Amino acid sequence: MRPDPTQESGSTLREYLRILRRRKFALMLGVVIVPAAAVLFSVQQKPLYEASADVFVKRQTLAATLSGIPEPWEDPERFIQTHVGLARVPELAQRVIDGSRIPGLSGKAFLSRSTVSANPGSDLLVFTVKDADPERAMRLATAYAREFTLYRRELDTRAVRQARREIEQQIKQLGDAPARRSLIAEAYAGLLERRGQLRTMEALQASNASLVHVADQARKIQPRPIRNGILGLGLGIFFGVGLAFLRHALDTRVHSPEEIGARLELTMLGRVPVPPRWLRRSSEIAMVSEPNGSVAEAFRMLRTNVDFANLEPSARSIMFTSALAGEGKSTTVVNLGVAFALAGRRVVIVDLDLRRPHLHRFFGLGLGDVAGLTDVALGHADLDDAIVPIAFPSSDSTNGQANGRGAVAGTLAVVASGPTPPDPGEFVGSGALDEILAELRTRADLVLVDSPPLLQVGDAMVLSAKVDALVLVTRVNFLRRAMVQELHRVLITSPATKLGFVLTGARAGEEYSGYYAYAYRYPETGRRRERVA
Repeated sequence: MRPDPTQESGSTLREYLRILRRRKFALMLGVVIVPAAAVLFSVQQKPLYEASADVFVKRQTLAATLSGIPEPWEDPERFIQTHVGLARVPELAQRVIDGSRIPGLSGKAFLSRSTVSANPGSDLLVFTVKDADPERAMRLATAYAREFTLYRRELDTRAVRQARREIEQQIKQLGDAPARRSLIAEAYAGLLERRGQLRTMEALQASNASLVHVADQARKIQPRPIRNGILGLGLGIFFGVGLAFLRHALDTRVHSPEEIGARLELTMLGRVPVPPRWLRRSSEIAMVSEPNGSVAEAFRMLRTNVDFANLEPSARSIMFTSALAGEGKSTTVVNLGVAFALAGRRVVIVDLDLRRPHLHRFFGLGLGDVAGLTDVALGHADLDDAIVPIAFPSSDSTNGQANGRGAVAGTLAVVASGPTPPDPGEFVGSGALDEILAELRTRADLVLVDSPPLLQVGDAMVLSAKVDALVLVTRVNFLRRAMVQELHRVLITSPATKLGFVLTGARAGEEYSGYYAYAYRYPETGRRRERVA
């Protein structure tokens, strides 16, 4: 089946939009800073004005005018560009300076602040001069155009004037000679006629360039903060988008659940949003303290997805691990265990993260107050002593509507870690732990094991051989691509069935947690549930 190109382009566009939303700070950096810098630069500029005058240049030469025969075809663009170059000679610039009598202005400086351009589609030359004084800009532009017409006249009539001077010299010589001979008289009259013709030709040649529009107004070209701000905004958008994609290319973090699932070859079981701050600070259980919140609803959905993923393997013991510490592994185990317990399942959660035990804090248990897993393994306590049942009252009993009998919605069994052994790696590989886990399987429908991170210690790999299935917990924007690659290699070597992964740390409004924007609200109970003790 061929892929739909429309779907591919839509997916690519959505990916681009995700990158821009994720890198919105870089985008806003360009959108705000570049226009602000353009406006700030504009307001600090000195005022500058521009004035223009127009000159018409004729293409037909004197010979064609007198004979009435059209000249051979000449490229109009070449013709007009020749006159543009002619107008930029230093000699002409010096004439403008001498005629305007502006002190301190050199020919080079004048050429740098003036331009000559061709008006498209016509034989007009536009002479433009920039100056800090609008009156002086208009005067210089008009003088520039007028001097060009005079300069062009001198070039066009140079040969005619030279011939006329020679004729006049001959006329003077004949005028000094005696006029007795008729031959001399005829020559004298011919020279006079020739001189008249040359004067006519000189007059005709003088009309090849004419000043048709003087500079009568000057417009302000700087500062122009509004225009520069708009241009800066366009440039800022381009710069911001480029910076956003550059940061995305240089960032090695894995941002989307699709990329995590593709790289790890795992199915996503659920997305868990960030719990409220007060829950994180006091190690509260979201399923108990805020049962109607979005976090609790996410764990209910996770419970359902785990059941579906566990239909075929029918795992009784499931290990929850992560790549690194701090990805929400213990929080996920506790809340998911409570969700299963409230659904009527017999659940035992076991803290086997012996290097950094944390489960006991959620239930207010002190490690020295109750027997733990290591106490049972060493024979210092029975397994019954280490299993601590935690009862969760129903909402009716909490609101005082159970006739004082204290109805229980569900019960969860907790096995703390106990004293930390000298070598946790050796302990998790011991046969005593195998016997404890086997006994817990017979007593519960599900045994949820909180294990150490996979990439930091080897305990999790040893534990994966002692459980039926494995669930990976990972946090958004936490893993690097190289870490995911190593994690994939480790997961392949694990003998446990991989049910999938759980994405934690999702925030409302982001693309990977958009469904949390819709929250189904239950009636408020009026107060938070009491902390489970």
